[in-house]
Formats: sequence, structure tokens, C-alpha cells
Amino acid sequence: MSIKNMGGTSIIPLLSRFVLGLAFIISGWFFCFQTIELSSDDMTRLEQIRASHSDGADAVPAAADGAKVLAVNRLVLHFQGWDLGAWAQPLGWAAAIFQLMGGLSLLLGLCTRIAALGFCVLIGGAFWQITIQQNGMFEMNPFTWRDHSAAWYTMLSQLPMFILAFGLVLTGGGPLCVDKLVFGRAPAQPAKGKSKKGVELE
Repeated sequence: MSIKNMGGTSIIPLLSRFVLGLAFIISGWFFCFQTIELSSDDMTRLEQIRASHSDGADAVPAAADGAKVLAVNRLVLHFQGWDLGAWAQPLGWAAAIFQLMGGLSLLLGLCTRIAALGFCVLIGGAFWQITIQQNGMFEMNPFTWRDHSAAWYTMLSQLPMFILAFGLVLTGGGPLCVDKLVFGRAPAQPAKGKSKKGVELE
């Protein structure tokens, strides 16, 4: 196998799996198990979301600055800002858990194409809502993008990760992949041919 073919079918998929897998495992772990501090306004919004999942009649108490909650609530607040209503909380948890489990799946190379497709949807949704809608990058002059550092680096992180995930959808997980053990094919038998003298070759 040439270096060109090996790079496209083995090295790049393997590196893509490791980069995406580690990135999303760390991200998923952060959202599922770490705590962050929220402002009083964010805490009030969070309590309103929680109240909407109950009977909705309870008064929302005033919250103090610096209250600590699980980091997944940052995702919940993002989804609530996307006008998803009562779906904000379950979608926030679903995104956090998928990042953790999907990242582990990519790292092991298990159900690689399915996990990568899920990350394409996740990253594509974040790109649309954050980069295009929230930051308004496509409403600016492209030559002024670099002046908006936070939006610029957000876009530069989302697009390459989408490309890596989409590449895995097309190529699979490459070597050192559990998929090959579970779904692998039997090795192909070498084709038989004949020499110029008509002698069969193995």
C-alpha cells in the first residue's frame, strides 16, 4: 500500500478518531460531572426551566450570584436560548451524555460511522446557532472576522471538527478499531493467475 493510500485510509482516520474522541470525552465529562458558577440571572432562567417541567405554578425564587450547579446547565441555558421550551433540559443532558459516550465510542472505534454522524449533527447545529445566528459571522465583512476573537476561534474550532467527523462517516475508523473485530470481513483470498507458460500461480 502506498503512503498516499495509507494516509487516507489508515493514518488520518486513526488521528481523527483520537482527536475527536479525546476532545468530546473531556467535554462530556465536564458537562456531566463538573460544577460551574452561574449568575443570578442565569439561575433564575434555570429555575424557570425546571418549573416548566413541573406544574409550572410554583413561583421562581430569587437566586444569588455564584451559585454552583452542574456544568450541563450551561447547555440547558443554550438550548433555552434557542426557543426550545421544555425540550431545553432533556436536550442539554442528551448532548452532554452523547459527547461523553460518543467520544468513548470514537476512541475505541466502536460504531464509528454512527458516532461520527451524530457529532456532525451536533457540531453542525452548534455552528448554525452559535457562529451564524448568535455571533452573526456571516453578517460581517469576512476581513473583520479576526477582530472578533471569541467568534473567530469558535468558528475555527467548529469547522475542522465537523470536517474530521464527516471524514470518519465516509472512511470509517481505520486501524486499531473495534469495528474491525466485530464487523470485520474475512481476509480476501489472493487472486490466482497464470504465467506465460500456462502454469497456475497462487
